[in-house]
This record gives sequence, structure tokens and C-alpha cells, in this order.
Amino acid sequence: SFLAAPSKVLFAVALDENSAVSPNERSSSIVGNQWDILDFGDIEKKLAENLNDEDIERVLQCIDAVNKVKRLKLANCVNITGAGLEPLRGSLIIEQIDLGLVGAHQSPKLYPEPSISCNHVLPILDTIIATEGCALRHLQFPLVWLQEPSTDSEFHQFLQRYNQMWANRGTISCLECNKGLPVGSGSRNEWIGTDTHGPEYGQQYNTCYGCFKHYCYDCKMNFCSTCQMDYCDDCTKMSDCQVCGDSHCNDCCEHECHECNAKICSECVKEQYECYGCVEGQVCHICGDCDRVFCSECCNFEPGMISCEECTNNSCDDCRLRRFLQGEQDCAECNKRIAPLIVRESIVSRSLKEEVESLKAEVKELKRENKELRSRNWN
Repeated sequence: SFLAAPSKVLFAVALDENSAVSPNERSSSIVGNQWDILDFGDIEKKLAENLNDEDIERVLQCIDAVNKVKRLKLANCVNITGAGLEPLRGSLIIEQIDLGLVGAHQSPKLYPEPSISCNHVLPILDTIIATEGCALRHLQFPLVWLQEPSTDSEFHQFLQRYNQMWANRGTISCLECNKGLPVGSGSRNEWIGTDTHGPEYGQQYNTCYGCFKHYCYDCKMNFCSTCQMDYCDDCTKMSDCQVCGDSHCNDCCEHECHECNAKICSECVKEQYECYGCVEGQVCHICGDCDRVFCSECCNFEPGMISCEECTNNSCDDCRLRRFLQGEQDCAECNKRIAPLIVRESIVSRSLKEEVESLKAEVKELKRENKELRSRNWN
């Protein structure tokens, strides 16, 4: 079929409203039996955004998700509260539930904030992790649940139960170095962060989002600062963004500076980050004074060179010149860098002075002529 998998189910449900309760022959022939992955990111974003809990529940019932779906990704389903996940209660086969509500390799930040509720979702998740033989290996939570952490919250209590589920599975080792996992400092001694004062609260450690394999961060596991996922080296490569300096998976850091080919993450590549000088080159360097951005050619920097080696100043040449003219710049290296601008400024200044003197002379001549005219009129 040319329809994406979720679209086929929505089509089947639309054809027969009763198929969600008791799938009939027609709906079964449309949706098929292979439902290891149900990813709503495969359908149009607008359609996913309009789905409600009733739609999600009918889809899950139609495909018998509790017995078939191993990976559920609710990408762009921002209109749900989570009540529609009820058909997943007690699932023994589901391995991943992505509640982030964003598409692949996208920032988890959503505006306005979605209405997905812990009150609806956590009881369902509890029936899954409490079931003997539970296959769950990865959970991704919506950012809205992580922003105001509290040890008294139901969500925090669930994180502790989830960590206990992992502890009950016994020793798990890094597939590369055989070190026992989870490993790290602070909350990284847990499978999912519970430090309410740390930036990694509610994030799962040592588990690749793509393949679920377990590695330590000294070996093959990396954290992407944009999509906030852990990926192993086999699933994606990482790059440091030239602008923000953070590490990102290549799908989130897919842009390159037009001048020096430095990697730039998707969060930093926006309209205001086009080169201030030539508009065509993508940002490579940011002025520390005015926050304007420049490609390496326009700011006269060597590729990869951001600041003055002498004084570590990272201002653009215009700001260096301004400080020089105001007598606020003592660095000889910075002054040497903007020498052409100083010469240009001197030429412009001299030209302006000459123009002013010329205008003064013209005004003086006009006054003289005006005086002569008045004298003639009196005579």
C-alpha cells in the first residue's frame, strides 16, 4: 500500500467504526499483521496534530497493539492527554514508548506546551513495568514533565519504580568494555536520571535510542544536545556545533558553514544566523559584542579561529574598530587585524573633513554674494 502505516489504520477505522472494538475482515485486510513499529511521524504533521485520545485508542485497538507493537512513537500527537494509550495496559512485548511528541531529530521544546498528562499515562506505564517478563527497554518523556522536577511528584515516584525495574533485571554490561552499567557520577548511577537539580532529570542513560544496545559513555554512547537522545556510534555519528559548541548527532548537526565547512546544529541555523557580511555564508563566528554572525571570509578569521590569540577577544572587526576609535582597545594584535579599517576610517574621516571645509567655503561665498545683493538693493 502507498499509505503510511498509521494512515492505513486511520483509514480502516474510518471505514468501519466498529473495527476498533472488534476488527472485522475488512479492517484486518487493510491494516495487516506486521506492527512492530507504530510511528506517527510517518504521517503528515498536521494530521498527527489533530489526532485526539479517542483516535489513538481506536488505532491501538484496531491493530491489537498490546500484543503486536514493540515501538510506539507519538511524534506530533500534541493534542492528546495520554488517555488513549489505555489499550497498551500490561503489554509484555513493547520495548520502546516515545512520549516526546516531536519528530525524529527535533528539539523536544514545544509551544504551546502539550496537554499530555502524567495522571493518564503513568498508571498505564505502571501496568507495563510491573508485569513479569516486561520487555520495555527505552522510555522518552515529554519535556513538559521534566521542567519542574519535584521529589514529591507522581512522576518522580514512577522514575524510581522504573529504575527498580532495571535493577531487578540483574547485571547489564557495556557491550564494548564489559563495564557494569549504569555507570557515572551522581544520577548517572541510575538508568534514568532522578536528580531534581541536574539537567538530565528524566533522561535514560546508557541505552541507544536507535538500537537499544547498552554502552558506557567512554566507549560508544553519545548524547545529542538538540534532540536530547543517547545514540551509539553504530546508529549515528556526532559532531560539535561551531556556534554553540555542544555535541549533536549528525542528523541534528547537518549544516555546514559555507566558508570553512564547520558543522552547525539545526538549532543554530536560522535566518538570523546568516552571515551579516555577505548574507550567503552560514554563521561561522559570532561577535562577542554585538552578537552579529559572520562567515570566515567576511570577518577575516582563519577557518576555526574565533578569537584573537593575544587577548582572546572574539569581537567582529566593526566592534574592534569602534573600541579603537573610542580609545578602549590596547591589544596590538587586534589593532593590526583592523589596520585596513583604520586606514579606511582615516580616509573617510579626511574626506569628510575636506567636504565640510568645502561646504564652509561655499557658505562663506553665498554669504558674500548675499551681502553684495543687499548692498546693491540699498543703492
